[in-house]
Amino acid sequence: MGNDAIGYFFIILLVLIIAPLVFWFLSLLYAWVIWLFKDKKKLNESFSFMEEIENPIKDDYELQYKLGQSSRIILSLTDVKLNELKQLSNDDKEEGAHSFILNTKLLSNGRYFLQLTTSNQTITKQIIIDN
Repeated sequence: MGNDAIGYFFIILLVLIIAPLVFWFLSLLYAWVIWLFKDKKKLNESFSFMEEIENPIKDDYELQYKLGQSSRIILSLTDVKLNELKQLSNDDKEEGAHSFILNTKLLSNGRYFLQLTTSNQTITKQIIIDN
């Protein structure tokens, strides 16, 4: 009977102590994974171009973008090799909708990229200039 008592003791130990600890640990792990992906989704939605760019662009073009939170933004124009040609904006912006007027008259015809960068993410859009 002594061995049976030890066996029952370990079963009770398993059910009353170890199982709740495992459950608690798995709950924390699940909450952490949900939090991680929720923040990633929020990050991806933190800023965006408000509309698709209709190419080719002629004359001046109003680029509209939206920030989900206040941030420093860098808007730059790059060539097809993603070499920065010009930094169009480098400002702190508040949450909300913003716009920038791109004067294409000073650019040669061809393919360029607009890069909108915050501290967390970069979005790149292709533009084609045809003056």
